[in-house]
Amino acid sequence: MAAEQVQNNNELMMRLSEYEKKLQDKDKEIEEMRKRMLELEESVVKVENMKNQMLKGAEEVDALKTASEETLTKAKSMLFEKTKVIKNQELQIEAYKQQIESLKDVVRITKDLLDIRNLEVKQLEGRLNVMDERTKAEKEKQDLLHQKLENMIRYNGELKREYEAQLCLFSALRDRYSERELAKDVVANLKKDIDDGKKSNNQDKPAEGGDPPNN
Repeated sequence: MAAEQVQNNNELMMRLSEYEKKLQDKDKEIEEMRKRMLELEESVVKVENMKNQMLKGAEEVDALKTASEETLTKAKSMLFEKTKVIKNQELQIEAYKQQIESLKDVVRITKDLLDIRNLEVKQLEGRLNVMDERTKAEKEKQDLLHQKLENMIRYNGELKREYEAQLCLFSALRDRYSERELAKDVVANLKKDIDDGKKSNNQDKPAEGGDPPNN
């Protein structure tokens, strides 16, 4: 949009140059018309002088009078037409001047709008940079949090595996302890049976120096 406004501004400047050139051309044309009017006025003066000089003869006077009147009428008509043209040219020049002033105002306003737009663009770029920095910081924060979470999950997995290993080891030790206790009971029972057997054998043996049993 700023580029479009710059293009419009350039077009307005071109139109302003064209109007100024037309104004200069009109000024030259008016100057030429004024010169011609002066020449016509000089011609009228000359005709009047000729008329005064040739009043000596009636016929010559009448002829000169007729010619002078015709010339004067033509000169007046030309002066009237040129005056109207000059007036129209002056009105056009005034209109051109007003258009030029209006175009200058438009150019000035357009420049102010461009300056405001450029300032807004710079402010927007600053805000976007701040947002990018915040987004980058937030992303880094999220990445760090995600990394910590992954580390916690991995650490919890290691703890879980360690717990399961310790649990298996505890179960194995408990089984071995149960087997040991059972073995101790078996050994104790065997010792008891052996002791009981020894006592029974001692009771069944005859005493030394006694009578032999009867047959």
